[in-house]
Amino acid sequence: MTAPDPSRRADATGAAFIALAAICFGTLGPLSRFAADAGVSSLTLVTWRAALGAVVVAIFISARLAAGSARPKSLRAIPSRDRWFMAAAAVANTLLNFSVFVAFGRVSIALALLVFYLYPALVALVSVIWFDERLDSVRWAALAISFAGLVLVLAGAEGGVGRIDPLGVGLAFVAGLAQVFYVLAARHGFAHVPGPQAAALTMGGAAALYLVIALVTGSLAGLLVPIASVDALWPVAVAGVIGAGIPTVAYITGIRRLGPSRASILAMLEPVVGVLLAAWLLAERPTAIQLAGGALILAAAALLQLRPRGPIADHEAIGA
Repeated sequence: MTAPDPSRRADATGAAFIALAAICFGTLGPLSRFAADAGVSSLTLVTWRAALGAVVVAIFISARLAAGSARPKSLRAIPSRDRWFMAAAAVANTLLNFSVFVAFGRVSIALALLVFYLYPALVALVSVIWFDERLDSVRWAALAISFAGLVLVLAGAEGGVGRIDPLGVGLAFVAGLAQVFYVLAARHGFAHVPGPQAAALTMGGAAALYLVIALVTGSLAGLLVPIASVDALWPVAVAGVIGAGIPTVAYITGIRRLGPSRASILAMLEPVVGVLLAAWLLAERPTAIQLAGGALILAAAALLQLRPRGPIADHEAIGA
């Protein structure tokens, strides 16, 4: 009897982590709608989301420590290069979320997401050019199929992609560039920092930066809106736990098991989840075109997992 291939088992586990992250991140669309209806601003939502996400991950780390798992690394034990990359990732996280939420206010959500989700192609290109990652014809085909499916999912929405606003489109693209940096930093920049600890530090740093932005813009009072009513608090709390803490750990872990290119392509499951949740919670029914696009994205994900993993490059030979 042939022994199970450890690389295939690692691939399946990594894919499961990315799928979990995509499902959790996909809840943010409906949650942001519920939060806005309760008077919660975008800055308030992203501040609470980052802070609560960091707290959730810190509790998870404490529970693992109490159960006898390995202790988190002290900041002194983390190489200075990794510390700098984590700090930069926190800035990228801040820029990403702030930019995309402002973009949502200037262009349609469909157009903003379409521009933002150029990032998997950019991750693949940067990985090939700078990190010598091997992308064969099957993975390039999966990228093309998933992107075509994404276009159908978003363009099939009622009203299409909507009006064009240069600033809104530019901010969505900036958010995509920030996501490219975050994905590659998680794999190549601070890969020796345990995933949960990296997630807590990057989200905590983002929350601190949001507080600075609120202070500078005179928006500190708005940060108290969620504690004024249950209607305002629950979507913010769920966004912090399910939309930040859980998926960020899963996403970093999945990136380290699959590599940035494959993980980014699989992450295109997120808009499919968002469309399905909008149909269920907001009565925004998917069209036939959107369903076809979702089928293409799922097909690309299956294609990636059926393809055996190629040789691991030297720069990728690190523990997940």
